[in-house]
Parts: sequence; C-alpha cells; structure tokens
Amino acid sequence: MDVQDKTILITGATGFIGGHLARRLQTQEDARVRALVRSPQKAAPLADLGIEIVPGDITDPDAVREATRGADIVYHAAAWADEQGDRDAVWAVNVGGTQHMVDAAVAEGVARFIHLSSCAVYGSLQQMDIDETTPTRMSGRVYHDSKVAAEEVVFAAYRDHGLPVVVVRPSQVYGPGSPQFTVRVIEAVKAGKIILVDGGKHFFKPIYIDNLIDALVLCATVDDAVGEAMNITDGYVVTWREFFEAYGRMAGVTSFPSAPYPAAYVYAIFKEMMSKITGKRSSINREVVKTFHSHNSFSNAKARRILGWEPAVDFEEGMRRTEAWLRENGYLD
Repeated sequence: MDVQDKTILITGATGFIGGHLARRLQTQEDARVRALVRSPQKAAPLADLGIEIVPGDITDPDAVREATRGADIVYHAAAWADEQGDRDAVWAVNVGGTQHMVDAAVAEGVARFIHLSSCAVYGSLQQMDIDETTPTRMSGRVYHDSKVAAEEVVFAAYRDHGLPVVVVRPSQVYGPGSPQFTVRVIEAVKAGKIILVDGGKHFFKPIYIDNLIDALVLCATVDDAVGEAMNITDGYVVTWREFFEAYGRMAGVTSFPSAPYPAAYVYAIFKEMMSKITGKRSSINREVVKTFHSHNSFSNAKARRILGWEPAVDFEEGMRRTEAWLRENGYLD
C-alpha cells in the first residue's frame, strides 16, 4: 500500500514523534494528513502546512469516531508519557484511549493501524539484543505497564476483528524536538544537574528521530508488517557517558560528577520528596536513575528484515543535526 493520496489520521501530532511524522507525510509523501488534537491553537503550525485539524481527545469515543471517519491509515502516537503521572489518568489515556482508537478503526474499516508503543514493554531486563520473542511484562512502573496493556488492546483487535495492525517499539528517541532525550538533557547539562550513574558505564541503543520516521512510513506500506511488533533502534551501542558527553561538548561542559547506583537512588528519593514539597518538577527521580542504571539493548533485526529498513543517520550525524537544531532554537549560544 502506498501512502500517496491516502487519508492518514495521526494522534499525538502536536507532540514530538507525531509532529515529525505528520510533517513528513504531508510535505514529502503527498498524503492527506488529518490530526486529532486537543489544542487547535497548538496545532496551528500543522494547519499552516495544509494538515486537517480535528479538535478532540482520544478519551472521547465520539470525537475519535468522527476523526477516524474516511481514514485509510491511522497512526496512534498520542500517549501520556510521564512516569510520575497518576495511574488512573495515565491508564485512561494510554489504555482507554487506545481502545477507543481501535474500536473506531474497526468500525470505519481502516486499512492499516500503526500503534506507537515502546521498548519499555519488556520491563527492566538486563541483557543485550532483546528481540520480539521476549515476552512483554508488567514491571510496576505506571507508563511501562500502560504500554503493555495498550499493546494487548491493539493485538486483540487484530485477532478478534481482523484489524490490520502494526506495533512499533522504539528505544530512546533523540533528536530535534525530543523532550526527554534532547531538550531536558541539554538543559540539565547546562545547569550542572547530570550525574553519571556508576560512571556512565551502562549502555543502550538509541534511535534518531528521522530513522524512526523512516520506519513508521514503511509500516504503512509493507504488507508483511501486519500483525507484527517490531523494535526500532539505530543498532549501535552507546554508553550513557558517551551520550551525555556528546551534549556536553555542545555546551562546553567537560566533566560530569558520578555516583554509584545505591547513592544515586537514595538521592533520587530525596529529590522526589523535595519536588512534592515545593511543587517543582525534578529532573532526577527513581525512574530516571533506573534508566541510567539499565544495562540492556534491543535488536532491530526483525524491522530490518520485514521492512527493508536501515537507519540512515548514525550517532555522529544525529548529534550534529541535533546541535544545529538546539542552536537555531535558542537552547545553545
């Protein structure tokens, strides 16, 4: 299936990944893009590109059904991604919202439903090249568990109703506009708030945003992707020290303090307590420390085989483009 001239509904289009995807499909793939958004004002830059803006929320089944009407392809990228969120609120968006999306897609006869999940569905396994044969599992972390439950909703629609679904599991996504792995990182680097857990020796395999968007486009066009879940990573190993030092070079920061995991974890508890007292969000919490302590990576072999996809941008080039964006947008002098 070709995306050209197809009507494509995207949720989360005012966010990081959904926004990149919407702009790519509208400006480079000649698709007719429609965005379901909570804030039409925030979506004004998308409207300026000719993207159809539909006001609504994925927690409202009527709004979802109206937005889905006439869509050939649906990309469900909207999610509550804050690990510190209230469980019921996170569940209502990530699980309940996904249920509304697949229900509407089934009712409207959507030809392809691409669900943006996360490698977080594997929990906190400490091993290399985790692949899709590894079972997903609940970990007790609100965001992670909601993504596991959302995948179950999507695959149930595939099994029970024949909805042609594809589930995409990105690793840590960095690049222009990334709130978690670019903007917050450079702000923390400049403020001297980066602490390397265990010296930053633990590693991961990130994904540059443009590489992820390439894979997402292919998910709509490759028929063999239907019914599959695929990890999307760039395939190379990066230590957290290397990752933070790349941002440090941009900001002229040459060294970072280090702490062993137990001390960093206790410090994170203290920061969370202070955050509750002051009402100010802390960049350090237990989930962040756990992430920096993780010693794992995810295999992209299945996505490469099924989609014929290869990451086009390597880490050095990805960071060069990221630095250019940070300077253009005032995050760096």
